[in-house]
Amino acid sequence: MAVSPLPTITLQVPAKINPQIRVGPLQQDGYHDITLVYQAISLYDTLTISHNLDGPTIQVTGMDSDRVPHDERNLVIKAANMLAAHVGVEPQLHFELVKCIPSEAGLGGGSADAAAALIGCNILWKSNLTSSELMDLAAHIGEDVPFFIEGIMAIGLGHKKPLIKLETAGYKWIWVLGVPHQGLSTKAVFQEYDSILERTSTGEEEYLSRRQGCLDTPWGSCPPEELIDDLENDLELPSMQLLPDLRIALGAGSSAGALASLMSGSGSTCAFLAESEEHAKILKEEIQKNEVFREVMTASGPVRGVKVLETVS
Repeated sequence: MAVSPLPTITLQVPAKINPQIRVGPLQQDGYHDITLVYQAISLYDTLTISHNLDGPTIQVTGMDSDRVPHDERNLVIKAANMLAAHVGVEPQLHFELVKCIPSEAGLGGGSADAAAALIGCNILWKSNLTSSELMDLAAHIGEDVPFFIEGIMAIGLGHKKPLIKLETAGYKWIWVLGVPHQGLSTKAVFQEYDSILERTSTGEEEYLSRRQGCLDTPWGSCPPEELIDDLENDLELPSMQLLPDLRIALGAGSSAGALASLMSGSGSTCAFLAESEEHAKILKEEIQKNEVFREVMTASGPVRGVKVLETVS
């Protein structure tokens, strides 16, 4: 299928926070049974896609660009190649990715960028795939990728399982994000989690109880201050075992007066819940004094997923 010269498209995609993560044992398919809440937040990467006969190629600038692969290992390239194979085109594209989402931080930056690539390429190639079809493809790239297609809030049920979309009542969650100097490998965190499970009596029944609690929580229809006791992450303990400074980092938020402190994803970003924009400013100032963080920023949610900013013919 021949492709004529394409217009240029620019897209914006948010980061995510996980207000709760429940992790069960490793399954026979090599993946963990996992139940987690997603919330898209107002911290954005920007992806511009243009025609390039020698593509696919990518240029990465902005925050942590030196930590991001600049070749076919990048999830943007993987997403473009997967969609191209699916719809029968040559991925003759150049991507310019401007990072504002920290890398190796548990905020889903790489997955978000892949989702932006899927939506942008779908538009440029006039593939006319629906959001549902794009989500199905996205699940083959990474577990978090489908969420960013639409964003807002959802519950994930694990590898290649459909998301449960959450209705939201307009409540605003205000976060201060502290990014430690050292990131964490998702693979290493789950390996440490498995090691902890082997040394404890925690079993499938206990996980299923925690899982049901996650499913029953009114995440989108309740003010965030009423859900403070539900903000938990089963990956915090293994992450702190690998990165002891995380305990200090999470404590910094509590000492500064955060409503709640938790780690996002598999780390290492610490998310501190504020009661207002003004409270967030005060928290940020206090948390910035702690040398354990390399970046401190504010964001709010939930927000929508990938958004087209501009299309230039």
